Amino acid sequence: MNKIATWKDKPLRIVDFIPPEPGKYEALDLIEQFQIRKNLEFNAEHVEVHDITEGESGITYYPSDCAVQERKNILEKISDSYGSLGIHPIVYFNVHWLAESLATLHPHWQQHDVHSERIQSAYGTGGYSCINSPFRDYVFQTIRNLARYSIKGVFLDGPFYRVEGCYCPSCRELFYFKYKYELPDWKNCSNSQQNDFFNFKRESIAAFMKEASEALKKINSDTIIYMNSPQLVPTKFCSRDNRLTVKYQDMLLAEGGFLSGNLRELPIWKPAATAQLLETQSSGKPYCVAIAGRIAPWSRYLLSPAETWLAHAMAAAHGANTWYGVYNDNNLDTRMDTVKEINHFLIKNEKYYMNTKSMASIALMWSYATANQYQSSAEETDFTAEQDKLSDQNKGDARGSFIGLYDALSRSRIPFDVIDDESINDRSFKKYEVIILPNISVLTENQSNLIKDYVKNGGNIIASFDTSLYDENGKQRAQPLLADVFGINEFKTIRKCKYDHIQVDQNNELLDGIDQTLIPAALLGANVIPDPTSTSIMSYRETQKSRYSELPNQTIYPYILRNKFGEGGSVYFAGNVGEFYESYAFPEYRKLIQNAILSLTDVSIKIKTAIHLESIHVSLRKQQDDRIMLHLINYSGSMTRPITEVIPITDIQIEFEIEEPIQSVKTLKLNEQLSYHQNYQKVNIELPILNEYEVVIITLKN
Repeated sequence: MNKIATWKDKPLRIVDFIPPEPGKYEALDLIEQFQIRKNLEFNAEHVEVHDITEGESGITYYPSDCAVQERKNILEKISDSYGSLGIHPIVYFNVHWLAESLATLHPHWQQHDVHSERIQSAYGTGGYSCINSPFRDYVFQTIRNLARYSIKGVFLDGPFYRVEGCYCPSCRELFYFKYKYELPDWKNCSNSQQNDFFNFKRESIAAFMKEASEALKKINSDTIIYMNSPQLVPTKFCSRDNRLTVKYQDMLLAEGGFLSGNLRELPIWKPAATAQLLETQSSGKPYCVAIAGRIAPWSRYLLSPAETWLAHAMAAAHGANTWYGVYNDNNLDTRMDTVKEINHFLIKNEKYYMNTKSMASIALMWSYATANQYQSSAEETDFTAEQDKLSDQNKGDARGSFIGLYDALSRSRIPFDVIDDESINDRSFKKYEVIILPNISVLTENQSNLIKDYVKNGGNIIASFDTSLYDENGKQRAQPLLADVFGINEFKTIRKCKYDHIQVDQNNELLDGIDQTLIPAALLGANVIPDPTSTSIMSYRETQKSRYSELPNQTIYPYILRNKFGEGGSVYFAGNVGEFYESYAFPEYRKLIQNAILSLTDVSIKIKTAIHLESIHVSLRKQQDDRIMLHLINYSGSMTRPITEVIPITDIQIEFEIEEPIQSVKTLKLNEQLSYHQNYQKVNIELPILNEYEVVIITLKN
């Protein structure tokens, strides 16, 4: 018998309308406010029943034995009303930022630096709470109080640790109890001590989540609990680890749709990449991409309708629930019409978003170990400061390398998944036909051996620059551990290529579509001596002394190595091609990456347009055994962001390899049956138009 889906099994469309300060909040017509949520077709809300206008203040909108001050009982009103509205109330609880008033009242609740001084909050006022301090007792008792109301769950905003903390008395005592030595100075200690400190913080967060979950579910077992999880950032800046905390969470949520600053420098597919990472880490549990409807730091400046559609589509296309947040001041703005349109579309087609799985046979790796131990830029978030100063000029940027490869894959319209370090350790990566290692510099010996075994048995890899050249502590090895897989006989030197070129002088499938004889070299690369059994493709020229100097001679050093290793193979780029493409987007690099994939595996889907536009993102998912969903996201705009309006693409030809006979093909947004032709193992489908988003549903015959 099939299990009846409960509210927790269905896609969530969560809203968070951040309320004003207490006096204005209490003056609102709550019934009118509740109806606004209902009219916008959200089915869940992060309800804010603590005043957090300046951080967690201890001011509650319900009776609480933890309160510094009790205000109007808004939580009771929510509990009484939301069931009939079909909205599931999930209480928002800020567990990382203390208001100045509460921080002053409880100075021992705060995170401290190595000098035992409090770490000032980046929000401007207050401090950061420490979950090892007596603050944890305040949190758990607050959760018990909340659990007695008719709520559906608790969302913990945080917990996290700043990289320079925490040296509060509680952390010092707990660390000494576990490791039998004093907490070390983070900046001036050994690698092993740094690792102990980092693990201590990560495990402290996991233990905190375990106790928080137990406190909630002991009173109300039908509720859910989850925290604000890390994105594609170095986790040393926040110490949160999804792989440790997921067992104590009912859903993973990350702020993959929070957009800030100059959007031209921010990947438009950020919500998609976040959803793909969370899917890999969620252990089969639901996952959610949080989308801020505003552009930071201007909290009341809303996203354009096009950007709002694209952010939601990127998340939903990869199986994620959605969270949408703006200030309550904006909840009647005309741009809320777009949000209602999106929610209406998602609820109308809800069955196509339930219990789906990716069909990708290619995976791109994001490595937290490389980001933490090698070096990486970091996007500015509420939990991480922006980090763009890369100190070692002989090293690349882990985040930049990932972004470049991701963008090239997306623009090549290739379905793929995102995997992480643990995907190697638990061997789940072996289900893919190709894995892509974008400058994955830090690999352990065990991980390298697992990858070698994978290739020997028929798997394929694409890698770049100094992949596997560093150990788990960030120490450089003499040779990459995967040198024999790449076809490298000797890794000689790192080279900087400010003005250098690559010679294109061969006929090879990897060079299809490249019509120039010289292309720019990635700014950072390696001189390697190839193994005689590998195939060298293209070569470096000698270092060019200036922009205007004579073109120097070719070298013996290849730019690409194609190698057979056991039953599988590899394509190795000596240059840091991902980071270079992220910076300059030369089309030849996208073609090289696409060609490398096509040389190793067949891509099951091809999408052709009359005008060749790269800006179509593809996700291919399957539901049970009889339904395939092809998600197409069009981000063709007017060469700037925010995109005010996408450029529609017409007359799209879709060729899909499939053995099973097809019963029907239809679209969800156009709401039309599509013409198609199936011949042997291929089906050709004609899609008349693609605006921001479309889902093509292919139903198979039973």
